[in-house]
Amino acid sequence: MKRPLISEYNEYYHRYVTNVQAGDVIECMQSNLESYINLLSKPNLDLDYKYGPDKWTVRECIIHLCDSDKIFAYRALRISRGDETPLTGFEQDPYIESNDFSHLSAEDLIAIIKTTLNSTMTMFRLMRLEDTEKIGFPSNSLVSVRALAYMSAGHAIHHLNLFKDRYGLEL
Repeated sequence: MKRPLISEYNEYYHRYVTNVQAGDVIECMQSNLESYINLLSKPNLDLDYKYGPDKWTVRECIIHLCDSDKIFAYRALRISRGDETPLTGFEQDPYIESNDFSHLSAEDLIAIIKTTLNSTMTMFRLMRLEDTEKIGFPSNSLVSVRALAYMSAGHAIHHLNLFKDRYGLEL
């Protein structure tokens, strides 16, 4: 699948799309998954650590990543299948703030992220090229299916970078 043109997505997502280096976006997603499994497999990983008072814990950040990935994938599925029903936006904070994830272990998070990212990768890998070029309008903003694939992969990279730079975690 080709890299999307900048005209295929809202400029807000440019930072995610540009996180994906040259190469296959599915391979990038696979590499991201392996990085997250390695991170979550580290002994003594403090899932409750957060780098600031109003920031998410490691655990919450993983849940956010998976929630966002499911939303990117849902949008891509609908657009690729020709569903023109309006797609609304979503507000990420209530997904975390109104729930308690403290009971989830690192093993639980690995299972969640594996299931989520493997499903996303399979969906994009099996799409016909012409379906990845279809356009939809979530949140009244134009986006192509292939842009959603790159946004998904780039969003995962964004959080890997945050784990390294802000949380001080080794990947």
